[in-house]
Amino acid sequence: MQAGDLDVLIVDDHEAMRMLLARVLNKLGVRQIRAAESGAAALAALGERPASLVLADRNMPGMDGFSLVRNIRADPRLGTPRIIMISGNAGGGHEDAARAAGVDMVLVKPVTGRDLVAAIEVLFAV
Repeated sequence: MQAGDLDVLIVDDHEAMRMLLARVLNKLGVRQIRAAESGAAALAALGERPASLVLADRNMPGMDGFSLVRNIRADPRLGTPRIIMISGNAGGGHEDAARAAGVDMVLVKPVTGRDLVAAIEVLFAV
């Protein structure tokens, strides 16, 4: 899959993080970038059009990243996106919990552009 073929949904309650991730994706050549500020908004966006990749923050008000991922994995109408969870916490079993929820990869903040590009290359061989 080429980077230009990816349809990415960024889910983060912080606008600055959404903008940073979108900027990195643009530089990579991703043309389909959507953003959601909450888990509920993400589920609605995926219901309208599934994504090939979801970048999900772990800590969000309302529905956290783990719940979002479990909801995505439980509903076949939302597609089967690859999911990268972005967490502010390293260790403490968070990565194991993320994988159990259905996350494909976990990145720990601060996430660099290089980290994100490498993760996408691993998941999609772009």
